[in-house]
Amino acid sequence: MTRGAAILPAAAVLAVTVCWPAAQAAEPDMGRLMAQAFPGWDDSAAGHVRTVTVPHFPGVTDVRGASWETGAQRVLATPELVLRTDPTHLTLVAGLVPAGADGKPAAAHPVPRALAAYQFARRGGAWALAASQGIFALRGFFGEASLRRVALSGQRQGVAVEYGSCWGGYCGTWLALYELQGPTVQDTPVVEMALSGTNVNAALDCARRLQPLVKAPPQDSGLHDSRLHDSATPPADHDCYAIDGSWQVDPARAQPGDLVVRYHGAISRAEAHAAAPAAIDQRQVLRYQGGRYRAVAGFNPVPPI
Repeated sequence: MTRGAAILPAAAVLAVTVCWPAAQAAEPDMGRLMAQAFPGWDDSAAGHVRTVTVPHFPGVTDVRGASWETGAQRVLATPELVLRTDPTHLTLVAGLVPAGADGKPAAAHPVPRALAAYQFARRGGAWALAASQGIFALRGFFGEASLRRVALSGQRQGVAVEYGSCWGGYCGTWLALYELQGPTVQDTPVVEMALSGTNVNAALDCARRLQPLVKAPPQDSGLHDSRLHDSATPPADHDCYAIDGSWQVDPARAQPGDLVVRYHGAISRAEAHAAAPAAIDQRQVLRYQGGRYRAVAGFNPVPPI
């Protein structure tokens, strides 16, 4: 899903501005922007239900029975971000979820959140819709993902999308970072990567093997449900791990700064399952080269799910 969460909350509405003169930097009304991008929209349950055109996303909209289908589709639309691109132009990013016949979200586990962009210009003291970019990405699970604005440099900005979920005791979170070129959000991320991962609840021995570096979940948390574990799997057949990552973009003037990711946690390798777990303290640096972030130092220790 390069154009496109159970464990992450839906993103809060966020407006971002640069320090321009007060007369030019008046905050736009989010509701008015949404009503222009989605005619008839208002901030009510019924007013959030709109019809949009969904483009073709290979492997998503062409799958039989998929919740996202190419063409006109009813959705629930909510504002996510406002990004100022200069004193008289801004980009609105909205989040979309398929709407059922009852007007409520129709978003099962594999259903991503659609992200759509709309460009506005300030004309005669008011913000007017200048272009409708539409859906540029599908990301997340259960129709949820978390968005925030990122300063890639003093002159460039992007939209960070984080999302995550769990399957049979395996959990992970991921990052997809989209750059703005002028007012347009590029539909190919400059980086997409795993940020965290754990299988501490996927096998009965993992909580024990990762101690004392990783605290076991409480017995009453529901994570010890035997239906989630394969107790017959020998320890020598699987690694156990719990790794968390945090990231930042280093300050830069023009070219996007380095993306620095720090990973912490522990891993117990299958071949050393009887030994103490190894601590994870890893730093990875990715550098912006040719329109994408590429690793130049360190590595990502999160195993694929």
